[in-house]
Amino acid sequence: MIVLHPLLSRGPNIMFNITRDLACIQLRPDCPPNRIWEFAVQPTVSRMTIIISELPAWIIEVMNPHGITVNDVLHKIWETLNRGVASHEMQMHRPSHAVNAAVESFRARSRADQREHALGVKRLDFLGPRIFFVGLSRARDGSDSWNIHFSQNV
Repeated sequence: MIVLHPLLSRGPNIMFNITRDLACIQLRPDCPPNRIWEFAVQPTVSRMTIIISELPAWIIEVMNPHGITVNDVLHKIWETLNRGVASHEMQMHRPSHAVNAAVESFRARSRADQREHALGVKRLDFLGPRIFFVGLSRARDGSDSWNIHFSQNV
């Protein structure tokens, strides 16, 4: 049986705003900061697949031949969702309210920051206001993948 690290489980274990740098992650007060370097699952694995149900085209693949850590997972989530969206990827979601919502999120996110505006729409913009990582849960399809969950609030 695979057991997920408590920091990655659904619950109030971590405050991770995916629009901010990883250095801004906050652990709950009673949690030592070095727990972020512990293995993400037990027994350890060298590969994890994370599914974003709202964005099925963008799968998060986490790999570490020495065993995946909590930090590896958080870093890959941040890296994947902070990538710019290419025009062919925008077309993939058309016609859809998702593109309109992403553009609105982009405008709100980049309104006060010209550098952000110049970078364009990012994958995270498709999540709208749900910018807080809530946790992972096992996929129900019987695969070895994980579902990622986001919320508007911490």
